[in-house]
Amino acid sequence: MERYIKKAGTKTKIFLILLVSIAPFGFLKTDYYFMSPGPPYQWAIEISLEETYPFDGNLFQLTVRRDEANYYSYIWAKFDDSVDLYEREQILPKGITPEVLNQISINSIKTSENVAIAVALQTIGYEIVISGDGVLVVSLLDDSPVINKLQKDDLIIQLNNHTVSSVSDFIGKLRTYEIGDTVSVSYIRDGKLQKFDTKLIEHVEYKEEPMVGFLASTPNEKYEFPFDIDIKTGSVGGPSAGLLMALNVYNLLTLEDITKGKVIAGTGTIEIDGSVGPVGGIKQKVIAAKRIGAELILVPTSNFNEAMDLSDTNTSIIAVDSFQESLQVINEFISR
Repeated sequence: MERYIKKAGTKTKIFLILLVSIAPFGFLKTDYYFMSPGPPYQWAIEISLEETYPFDGNLFQLTVRRDEANYYSYIWAKFDDSVDLYEREQILPKGITPEVLNQISINSIKTSENVAIAVALQTIGYEIVISGDGVLVVSLLDDSPVINKLQKDDLIIQLNNHTVSSVSDFIGKLRTYEIGDTVSVSYIRDGKLQKFDTKLIEHVEYKEEPMVGFLASTPNEKYEFPFDIDIKTGSVGGPSAGLLMALNVYNLLTLEDITKGKVIAGTGTIEIDGSVGPVGGIKQKVIAAKRIGAELILVPTSNFNEAMDLSDTNTSIIAVDSFQESLQVINEFISR
């Protein structure tokens, strides 16, 4: 999402604010979405063990506030350099309603929570049983190359003849391929197994990230954990909290505090294989991290160049591709 609307010049700003101040339609929606820095979260986590290891430092999850822009928020974005405007289709793919996008965001945070817990526990040494029926097609993007190959409610069970049991599993396997690669997709429709080949395209939101071109969910997804862990996600939605949720769970369950009292912040999706993927709103998230005095900011590799546009001597911004790499980066930063 790099084609955001540039800030207006002084004369344009004055004209716009005068126009809106006398207009009765200030609360009407425009054709844009705005994105601004959101509040950093230090997750409250409940674990059903007698002993956990609270830590003195911080592992802040960075967030953004994203919503449809009315004329007042449109003007706000023109004055505030931390706020960007995006054309509606950049945030809301064709064929997807705001209600569907919101539901996907809500579902994503719950999936991210389970995946993050599983990755943290597996890293510590626990064996986790994960099951799911496959990848259910929720809707197709209007410009998708598989628009005439897949249908809503098709159940994908294989990618290049490798079984996929969940959306996280599917995305993790997709990341082993490049944009333009041809892959085979096996799916079940009306009880019959079918298959087709398709070229991977660039993700509509994340640059250099491959995708097939549909939105999905995992039917009957189950995670069997050795004890109960509940991350209080509150009103946060979307998949980008995965990495920091995993780090917080890991740090609570290990004797040594990986933060050593430092303020660390970050963002990144996480898949069941531990891979870290791109997020939206990296500019706003870095700004939010700086506002809370973060000494280290972890970002996905594919967001690194944009994040570095905001670099300074007070904060280290480091790219990571996996959960294991994030632990290594934190350790090296704390130890230096």
